[in-house]
Amino acid sequence: MFDIIKYSLLGLMVLIFQWMLGDIFSIYGRTPSFLVIFIIYLGLTHSQLHAIWLGFLLGFISDALTGTHMMGITALALSTVGYLSGIFHGRIVRIPVIVQYLLYTGFLLVFFILTVMITLQDSQFATGNIVFLILLPRTLYTLAVLSGLFIVLRVGAE
Repeated sequence: MFDIIKYSLLGLMVLIFQWMLGDIFSIYGRTPSFLVIFIIYLGLTHSQLHAIWLGFLLGFISDALTGTHMMGITALALSTVGYLSGIFHGRIVRIPVIVQYLLYTGFLLVFFILTVMITLQDSQFATGNIVFLILLPRTLYTLAVLSGLFIVLRVGAE
């Protein structure tokens, strides 16, 4: 019970950090998503169920704060990433390191495909422009931040 409260409060702090100070980490208008990093961490190190529900809650709050016209997309994407990362809970240490980072990349791609491609589907941008100018740079930037944090936190190490 204490873990649920602790990680819920930590998730709210990550959300507030992302919302208020996320632009500090902006490179050419692309910012990493600290929420998805937190949900991947939670799914891999703790519980799949906590990652799913906290991903939904934080995603819903994030959508409410940003006022997007497609309410619930971030909640869906974070819940999906929480589910996928939770599948490897307890097993991530037995997977080779290169495959671990391929999995992290896959988790991030799922998140950004759901959020970016769905929200920009009716825009004037071509799909190739969305993929190469928005989706891949955000994925790679978030992967770089995730890699640094996971090395420091020793996620996936025995």
